Amino acid sequence: MREANSDNHVRTRDNISRIVMLAEALFEVLDEIHQQSLVLSSRPHVSSIGSLPAPNDVVESLPVKVYYNNSDKKVREDDAKCYICLIDYEGGDNLRVMPCHHEFHLTCVDKWLKEVHRVCPLCRGDVCKPER
Repeated sequence: MREANSDNHVRTRDNISRIVMLAEALFEVLDEIHQQSLVLSSRPHVSSIGSLPAPNDVVESLPVKVYYNNSDKKVREDDAKCYICLIDYEGGDNLRVMPCHHEFHLTCVDKWLKEVHRVCPLCRGDVCKPER
């Protein structure tokens, strides 16, 4: 009987030790998350700028090109798709060219820029700032 109680006591102590170690690890992770959120919140309103729509005149001033599907030229699959609607470009589609040189369907990116964000959906470059 005494041996069984001793075994239970050892198992209980081991379980408590594991719980304490897990709690310490959890607190370390939570502390790291908290530190990262403090760093991000101290940055000068990067996220709030991106969530502002772009002025219509800025959007309308961005160049437009017509997509031609040239079968002789090998086009990477990644470059032949609009990353907003995820539909492949077809010959004759109008594409808006961003200052960062990313391209999207005109209607997709105009809606994105004029109604939601003033940044490129891929690289987050601000369309209202001149390209360096």
